[in-house]
Amino acid sequence: MNVLRIAHIRRDSESSPSDPRYDLFDAGRWGEESGFAEPSRSLTSNDLKDWLAREDVPDSTIEKLLRELEKTGSAQVRLAPRVGPRIVRAWFATVFNPLIPSLELEIGLLGKRNWTFSFAPPALDLIRPVMRYLRGQAHANLEQVLQLNAALAANTEAHDAAVESLLSSVNSLHGSLVANRGFADLCNSLLAPETLLKMGIQDAREIFGAYPPTDRLKLIAQYVVNATDELPAHYSTAKFWNPNRERFLESLTLPDVRERYAAAVQIAEHLSSVSATLLKQLKDLRLDLSLRHDVPYVEGRAKLTA
Repeated sequence: MNVLRIAHIRRDSESSPSDPRYDLFDAGRWGEESGFAEPSRSLTSNDLKDWLAREDVPDSTIEKLLRELEKTGSAQVRLAPRVGPRIVRAWFATVFNPLIPSLELEIGLLGKRNWTFSFAPPALDLIRPVMRYLRGQAHANLEQVLQLNAALAANTEAHDAAVESLLSSVNSLHGSLVANRGFADLCNSLLAPETLLKMGIQDAREIFGAYPPTDRLKLIAQYVVNATDELPAHYSTAKFWNPNRERFLESLTLPDVRERYAAAVQIAEHLSSVSATLLKQLKDLRLDLSLRHDVPYVEGRAKLTA
């Protein structure tokens, strides 16, 4: 869909040729009343130039318009769509303010090589396509922002493609780890009853809870591919994972595993770079909109004092 906003300019026939004046009608403005806005009348040439410049009309186009006005007495120019403070306020609340901290968290997780991967079903729990960071009712607002900002839309698309690539790569890494004989032997040796007793674990069900025995290697592999840190003591898996963490993480160097791990790391680094660019774009655009429309990032209520 193309957004249409046109300014109609007409030379005042009663103005002096040595000091021409212009009437300007700004039509199709976003964020305000539909239809024609209140016209700006009796603008000087400099006033008209300043107004067009503020609307990001190129100098060459402005000069062409002035020549056309001198020749025919009227002209029109297509302008970038304009948003008003009500739209900006909604964008801040539903798009910018939720997305910015989500991307900051995402970049932090990628830096730790914690993909937040879950194997059933395969998913990256906290690394998501941009739309999935927002509530459902906010999706239309994001679509509007992207429709009006081609650069932001392009980087959003690049981000989401990289997220899908990372999910596919990490899922492949997880599968290769579960299928690796060396990893299976390590897990089975550490899950032997006598070994568990030395760690103060009476039964493997204390570690895995409701997970069936067929999923036990898959769960351990999930911890490995996420480079899970040592766990707090109240976690049921802490007694098992914490003392064995370094041995498990060494499994990422096993044959047929290390290549997939290296591929996942490479994709994650690319995603981190794209996410950082997207984050900067969002912050810069939020700042520009805030200052241009006098809209704070977060609405506050003044406290009444006695």
